[in-house]
Amino acid sequence: MCGPIPIVMGVLSAGLSIMQQNAAVRAQNAQIEFENQVAEQEYQYNVLQTEATRTGEEQQKQLQEDLIEQNTFLANTAYENDIAQLNLQLQQEQAAAGQAKREAQKDFLRGRGEVIADGRVGNTVNNLIADWRRQQAQFDYITNRNLAFTGQQIQQRKKGAGADRASRIASQQPYLERTILDPMKPIKRGKVSGPGFLGLLNAGLSGAQAGFTASSGISAGQGDVTKWNPWSKA
Repeated sequence: MCGPIPIVMGVLSAGLSIMQQNAAVRAQNAQIEFENQVAEQEYQYNVLQTEATRTGEEQQKQLQEDLIEQNTFLANTAYENDIAQLNLQLQQEQAAAGQAKREAQKDFLRGRGEVIADGRVGNTVNNLIADWRRQQAQFDYITNRNLAFTGQQIQQRKKGAGADRASRIASQQPYLERTILDPMKPIKRGKVSGPGFLGLLNAGLSGAQAGFTASSGISAGQGDVTKWNPWSKA
């Protein structure tokens, strides 16, 4: 039968085992909490980085859109000015051709009037008037042909102005905004629980073993604690 000393030794051993297990659990939970905090800080930092990158992408896209709008406006304005100048040039050419034809017509009428006023008749006069008519018709034909050539040239220049406008607009392309994914949330470790049933059972067994060892040692010393030999076997 065990005395009080083995019982005390067993209880102390069990209590010490439980305290050691609790201390180990606290240390492990402290490490887990530290690691979780570090993971959370890294996650929050990545969130800020992601938001900053997205803001930068949105700003870059907006800047490019503003540049495209401004470039398109300037291209359209330049095109409209070119077309207006070409139309004005064509109108001036048409006015000059019409003025030249009118002057030629006046010369013909003036010459015919002088002949008629002189009272001259005959084939010579008729041939002279007919020659003036042919010259007038030839002048009108050349004038009209030159005006047509000028019109064609202006049309080609208009096409060139349109091509320049399209090329200028196409020189600025929309910004392809990158897709920035959210950072992955950390998988935090759960804290470990206390010794539990198995831990308590293990501590109890350890305490019982210590009690049995103490009891055997006391028995070997014949009840004299000073002669306790814990390595002796009963």
